[in-house]
Amino acid sequence: MPTTIQQLRSFCLCSCFLFLWSCEKPQVQKKEKGYPLSDIIQEKSYWEGSSVEASDTFFMDDENMFCFKESKRPYTGVIKVRARNGTVAAIRSYNAGVPDGDFFEWHENGNLKSKQQYKNGIKHGYFFVWTSKGIIFSRKYYQDGMEDFSRFQDEGVAQTGASLASIELKEWEGSGPEFYKKFAGDPKRDGTVWIRETEELYNGTITALDDQGRKEAVLRFKNGKYQGTISKWDENDNLWEEGEFDRGFLVAFTVKNGKPFDPNQVIDLSEDPEMAKLLFEE
Repeated sequence: MPTTIQQLRSFCLCSCFLFLWSCEKPQVQKKEKGYPLSDIIQEKSYWEGSSVEASDTFFMDDENMFCFKESKRPYTGVIKVRARNGTVAAIRSYNAGVPDGDFFEWHENGNLKSKQQYKNGIKHGYFFVWTSKGIIFSRKYYQDGMEDFSRFQDEGVAQTGASLASIELKEWEGSGPEFYKKFAGDPKRDGTVWIRETEELYNGTITALDDQGRKEAVLRFKNGKYQGTISKWDENDNLWEEGEFDRGFLVAFTVKNGKPFDPNQVIDLSEDPEMAKLLFEE
């Protein structure tokens, strides 16, 4: 039988052991250092609006980075630009302010105008441009910014040297306000007409419409000047004035004030170019 002293000694030893064990700090598993998932996977945004809203929201900085105007922060994500009629005009993809991915643009009639591909701001992939009628204007292929000339046998209509704008506007029809969005100049005042987008002198035929969509005039141009038959109709759709022009100068009338003009009467403008205004004088 253990004595009282032995029992007391055993109790004290057990108590000390439990006290020391309870004071030992628990082992905490150390976490490995790393980065938050949000920092590893860059958050991409999506923006949609009109071209006016886009210009109010974004800008290109001095380093040619696509950024927010308010914060000056480079944009990452996709933007969709809509035309005034609500149709999609363009879709672009950016990564940290530089083009990255597919860029699309559409004509006003809804047909695809262009497709471009980028990788971290460098041309990489197919670059196609179509006319509004769906004809290939140009086609190219890039590999890390370098054009692969062996990819296509030809570049399409671009080989003719004509710009896309000059091809699209070769035969144009529209109202006065629409005219001044596409063209500039005034041939009625001895001036020239040129394409606003490219500043090229205009070559082609313009059919002018009034506010009700009725044909008002047919104007033909060469190097920005009236050339050939120029015709004008009245409000009742009657041919009111028609004349022949050569390099911007009126040569002869065929119709004047709604009546046939004497075809034998040739107008010599060599000494009086001001007479060129007679056809469309206000």
